[in-house]
Amino acid sequence: MNLKQIFTVTLLLISSLQLYSQNSVMKTFNTLLSDDDLKNASISFRVIDVDTDLEIASHNATNSLVPASTMKIVSTASALVELGSYKRFSTNLEYDGIIDSNGILHGNIFVKGGGDPTLGSKYFLKKDEQQTAFLMTFAQEIKKLGIDSVTGKIIGDASYYSYNTIPTSWLWGDIGNYYGAGPNGLSAYDNTANLYFKSGANDGDTTTIEKVIPYSPNLKFDNLVRASNINSDKAYIYSAPYSNYRKIEGTIPKGKDEFIVKASLSDPAFQVAYDLKTYLKLLGVKVAEASTTLRLMAINGESNSNERTSFYDYKSPDIGQIAYQTNHRSINLFAEHLLNEMGKKEYNEGNNYSGSRAVKSFWSKHIDTDGMYVSDGSGMSRMNAISAYHLTSILDYMVTSKNYKSFYSSLPIAGKSGTMYRIGRNTYAEGRLRAKSGTMTRVKSYAGYVTSKSGKNLAFALIVNNYTCYNSVVTKKLEKLMVAIANH
Repeated sequence: MNLKQIFTVTLLLISSLQLYSQNSVMKTFNTLLSDDDLKNASISFRVIDVDTDLEIASHNATNSLVPASTMKIVSTASALVELGSYKRFSTNLEYDGIIDSNGILHGNIFVKGGGDPTLGSKYFLKKDEQQTAFLMTFAQEIKKLGIDSVTGKIIGDASYYSYNTIPTSWLWGDIGNYYGAGPNGLSAYDNTANLYFKSGANDGDTTTIEKVIPYSPNLKFDNLVRASNINSDKAYIYSAPYSNYRKIEGTIPKGKDEFIVKASLSDPAFQVAYDLKTYLKLLGVKVAEASTTLRLMAINGESNSNERTSFYDYKSPDIGQIAYQTNHRSINLFAEHLLNEMGKKEYNEGNNYSGSRAVKSFWSKHIDTDGMYVSDGSGMSRMNAISAYHLTSILDYMVTSKNYKSFYSSLPIAGKSGTMYRIGRNTYAEGRLRAKSGTMTRVKSYAGYVTSKSGKNLAFALIVNNYTCYNSVVTKKLEKLMVAIANH
């Protein structure tokens, strides 16, 4: 290259840098950067053109920060590519022993989980269908075998995944609440129980728990919740997995006859076994012994190595549909199931550690994962660390994937749906920008796609940690930046 050519290329580079520094996206970002509410914040930001791979805007793009729920982009994209959007989970009904000519099963009935996060899920119910509808199906399939009574018990088998259901880096204050429900080999009802509170008429009055659905016979509550003038749920539940003890603190609105507080289900596999016995009774099938689980049997020194006969296979919705709900409604439980399933496929171990390894290993084959730390699938863990570069690289990769359509459609639409419903209304971004949001204390993030006003197909990611204003305030500030990206 001669001096004239070098001079020409240099001028073009300088011109490009000037355009880059002065484009509307960076102007809006620089205004954001100077905001007093963000003076203590860490920010990672990047916008790229996915058709040309050119970078439109960037600031500390490789800085790894806590992403909150934009981590679901990592887990859902991984699952769609590695597991396939059409894969379905199975839950099997099995029995051991023999069925005699009098309709007596001399043995036990097993509900063998296969990692399905959607069993009895409210997110997949048909109109007017109850979350327990699957139990009637199970009971009817048992009745079809000609069984009128069972000499043994109903046993929930959740051994498909690890019994250690909660990621070690989740906060104690989260795991007793519905959003802290961990994955289970036999999950049900979104691993959630509804506690129905009645509150006194005055601020500071006591409250009572009137009922719990689904009902579990062994639960005990230490209810310290008070009535309040604050008209929102400020109650927090503290409990460990498999524990029947629940401590509840905080407040709920005063003067309520039925105020629902959602808790994580203590033992989903036991709940399924317990509830199935009730449904069998409705059909006239008697079960002699109390329901239990394989885990409880092992703890109590009971062995069960009898040969089982499988007679019914209940299929879940496919992973494409699960990923859609995961991202649209930001369902932590679904994301953790997808992560565990990645571990099951890669290492034959359905647990948080193997799943995190499998997800990181998958992306290391496609993007630069230096500085990417995967601790869970949902973003609940503050030990997750990811950058805007990682997220935009994943978004860029997915554009060329055969599962792109499923992944793209899973992202909420600005001004229209999911967690982006209130973002970008009455702007160019409305209906044109799709993104996953993330929120936790002092964390706000967004990542997704937009077709800009100039017709460019862009991917963007924005992570902000440790701002000093309310979440609602920082959301408005970041919304302006996303609108600027759409207007680019």
